[in-house]
Amino acid sequence: MAATALGGSYASGGFTWKEVRKLFSPAAALLLLCVCLADALYQLSQYQAMSYISPVYVTAVKRGGGILLSALMGVLLFGEQASGRVLPTCLVVYGVVFLCL
Repeated sequence: MAATALGGSYASGGFTWKEVRKLFSPAAALLLLCVCLADALYQLSQYQAMSYISPVYVTAVKRGGGILLSALMGVLLFGEQASGRVLPTCLVVYGVVFLCL
């Protein structure tokens, strides 16, 4: 992912050493460390869940939960309109719940 982002930045002309040096600031390093820790926790939780239950259920809950969270974050954090998204999001969540019953 980082290579894609840096490659796109280079192609657009925004890749300069002045910009790259910002990544080595303590605040940026702390944020990157937090992202790495959150991702590690997420991956370990997913592997642990797959060892307890079927990977089919884990994948369904992960995808359904991701759709629900992205819809909620879009409305709450970015001011997106919820109209037209409520019914499809609810159908996905209900489908995941019925799958796991």
